[in-house]
Amino acid sequence: MEQNFELLAQSRANYYTKGSPIQFVRVELLKGDVTGEVAVCLTFKNVAPQPVSGLVVRFKCKSPAGALLCEDEYYYEGIAAAQGDLFGADDAVYVSDSAVGSVEVDLEQAFLTDGSALQLGGYKRVRLPAPKALPAPLAASLCQRVGKEGLSIVPQVVEGGWYCACGAFHPKEEDSVYCSECGCDRILLQNSLSTLLQQGREPAAEPDEPTRVVSGMRPEEPTRMMPKLTEQQKFAQSYRSRTAEPARQEEWDEEGNARPYSGRAGQSTSQFELDRPEEDCSDEADETAEKIIRWAPPITAGLCALVVAIGFLLYQFVL
Repeated sequence: MEQNFELLAQSRANYYTKGSPIQFVRVELLKGDVTGEVAVCLTFKNVAPQPVSGLVVRFKCKSPAGALLCEDEYYYEGIAAAQGDLFGADDAVYVSDSAVGSVEVDLEQAFLTDGSALQLGGYKRVRLPAPKALPAPLAASLCQRVGKEGLSIVPQVVEGGWYCACGAFHPKEEDSVYCSECGCDRILLQNSLSTLLQQGREPAAEPDEPTRVVSGMRPEEPTRMMPKLTEQQKFAQSYRSRTAEPARQEEWDEEGNARPYSGRAGQSTSQFELDRPEEDCSDEADETAEKIIRWAPPITAGLCALVVAIGFLLYQFVL
């Protein structure tokens, strides 16, 4: 029995796997128009120079209430994915007759076209800063300027890579300025957006009539009426305040606010998100800072006591 599937929801990964040749990109939920079953489809990307012929992943699906629906492995084979290629979206890893609320994905093993295998379980997940949405008028202008559709995210460089205006994240391991999903050039996007922000500046409105001077009173400076800022002007002011630095910079500053990207910038959603174990996305820098704060006072006190003892011994020896 053939049936068509409609998109219920999709969510981009809000983390990347540092150093891994394979990156998990997004998950989609599709609903059959005949049976009403929900199909779970996962999308991955090869960021390594070597073509990939197979991939083994482990996934876990949960209901909206958090109950485990399914936990299993899936083997993608015969894919022949070159560097930058997306794959996996055409295969349903799980079909359920009930609603799916979250999906957790673990990369296990990749197979290259030369016959070698790569173990992926040791690569650490790193949480991504949240992509920032463009105001609707500015997004429409950017789409028209670069000749692309669906550009609704601020193109920006972050610590682990860069965000394209289409919402795709590209880790440093991919080593490219071109988006593998929409084909945009990162530098062109940033320059185009900067030009649009410059063109969007509007001068302050002048008063219609000069201020009257009453005899015997000191004339005052006319009151200037400031026009109400549009959403695009507010965004421009916010962008300039974030990126203002003494030296000119080509890349965009990191905003640093973490949140899952669940299609909130124009994507279809229905109370669905990726399941993200906290232990896989822990911040080593925070742990190091906590250790320094915890051990700095006793270490400092011990060093001071040692200096005092050495000074006392030297004093006794001299006497």
